[in-house]
Amino acid sequence: MFVSARVIKDGFSNRPAKRSSHPASKMPAFSSEDYMRRISRFPLALALALATTTVVSLALPVDSALAQKKGKKGQEAAPEMELSAEFRKPFVDSQTAFGANDFATAEAKLNEAAAIATSADEKYLVSKMMLQIGLKTNNDAMQTKRIQDALATGKSPPAEAVTFNSYLGEKALVAKDFAGARTYLSAAEQAGQNNPVNLFQLAEAHFGEAIAKSGGRSIDAANSPLAAQGLPYLQRAVEAQLAGDKQYAASWSKRGFQIARATKSDSTTWAQLLLRSDTGNGAWNEVIRAVQSDNRNLTSDQSLDALRLMRMAGALSSANDYREYIDAAGAARRPTEVLALIEEGQASGVVSSSDAYIKEQAQLASSSRAEYVATLPDSVRDSRGSANATITLATADALLANKQYAEAEELAALALTKNVADKDRAMMVQAIAQVAQGKYDPAKQTLTGVTGPRAPIAKLWTLYADQKSGAGAAAAPDF
Repeated sequence: MFVSARVIKDGFSNRPAKRSSHPASKMPAFSSEDYMRRISRFPLALALALATTTVVSLALPVDSALAQKKGKKGQEAAPEMELSAEFRKPFVDSQTAFGANDFATAEAKLNEAAAIATSADEKYLVSKMMLQIGLKTNNDAMQTKRIQDALATGKSPPAEAVTFNSYLGEKALVAKDFAGARTYLSAAEQAGQNNPVNLFQLAEAHFGEAIAKSGGRSIDAANSPLAAQGLPYLQRAVEAQLAGDKQYAASWSKRGFQIARATKSDSTTWAQLLLRSDTGNGAWNEVIRAVQSDNRNLTSDQSLDALRLMRMAGALSSANDYREYIDAAGAARRPTEVLALIEEGQASGVVSSSDAYIKEQAQLASSSRAEYVATLPDSVRDSRGSANATITLATADALLANKQYAEAEELAALALTKNVADKDRAMMVQAIAQVAQGKYDPAKQTLTGVTGPRAPIAKLWTLYADQKSGAGAAAAPDF
């Protein structure tokens, strides 16, 4: 039997993977300041909604007959309000002064009405009229106080209560009153508020407190449960954004991905959302680097599975990415893969032809290439015959590196039938070869069997296969 030493040399390297000092591989700092500033820059549509509450809507019923009188066909007039005769006089005077833009007199008359207000209806009308004065005079404190007073009466119609609670929740969040923000925003959400900005704010009300209690730059174990409670709201916000204008989808998905990792929640869903929201190569780089960072004990060969995905997704973005890939692949073990990688890096302008390490590795790969290519057919023949499972899998990997995907798929499957020791590695080789051929459904089926340290990487390959099959692509790019 003749099997090339180059094909099987270090075919199952267990040495630790070298990591580039890539910023995306580090857990980000979770300062709430940037997100608070971002929230405060949102268009305050809520304030505009408040401005539509006009004096007409606060008109005082003259008597109960008028209050109960039917309006136009198919419409009901406002319900009867419990108003005393003593209350009516100063309140009507306040309305008259307001209509004349005499806000000082309007406020003074309202204070008279407030002093004798006893029913919830009277207190509600005072609060609403005071709110109008606050809007006209740009008195922010008055607006906030009177919205709170109106809600406290329990007389706000459902739609108005949603608007008021949303407004107060945003104000509390910007002021870093996270508990208050959660109270108001939760009330709005429970009453039907599905605006993605408000759902994002409700999520941030959870994240912000967890970050603050953890020291302001991270999320510790004690506060992780609180932060994790915000993720479902953020997910709804992102999904709504993806179905709409997508303005904030990418940044919110990235936030969710970071929080999910920090709280040790399931980050797979967030990786999917990030990749759907940000179709650029940077998202794939960030997701793959995060998985590597969260699994620091990957061997060189295990890390190569992740780097091959990064290459196929077009996400190799720095010279360090290429150096790490070259080291994991091995210029002598996989010379054709390394040479093709270097050529791609130089063609893209990311890798410099004068880089000493790159030049050294290119020379090593070039000197190994001839024997590697010449002996590979014999290794394939023997693997289809009596070669043991280890040699068969090493040959499958060599074929994968040489872009002979159909044969790589065949021999990886054959190694599994020979009861190869490293079944997870065999399934990864088989699945990657299938993805490279555009066989996305078979690849996803193969990847379901991957366990152990490679399982998180297998999930990423599954996401990639989902993404490619959803786009209707005929085949994935070569790597």
